[in-house]
Amino acid sequence: MFRRLPAAALALAVSMVLAACGGATSQAPSTGPSSEPSAAASQGGAVACEQAAADADFAGSVSIKDFTMDPTTVTIKVDEAVAWTNNDSASHTATMDDVDCSTDSIANGTTAKLVFHVAGTYKYHCRIHSAMTGFTVEVTP
Repeated sequence: MFRRLPAAALALAVSMVLAACGGATSQAPSTGPSSEPSAAASQGGAVACEQAAADADFAGSVSIKDFTMDPTTVTIKVDEAVAWTNNDSASHTATMDDVDCSTDSIANGTTAKLVFHVAGTYKYHCRIHSAMTGFTVEVTP
């Protein structure tokens, strides 16, 4: 019933499927209801947010303590980074609600940084603790 495919044909088919899956793009940040095109679309689909190097400078700072983020809103400029420092007993993340961008798990006593390339309002939450929501990064031009 099933015929054997030569190894080369099978490898070609697998690589074609994997290539087709790799074409996803990042979404623009949520800026509320608007009829204007998204910031990412107007900038040629630029990546909205990504992890910054551990030694990267940062313009915004958030402390994680008692299962909350302080301040609840941090404001930076385009191409600046925010640093989240975990001063809590549990690990946390800073995961954007509307774009594919998140820190890795931030253990107690450590810091993670994200750099933002597109102006907008980025709402975020902790992926580990579902009650930790309602935090915002405001990115200005």
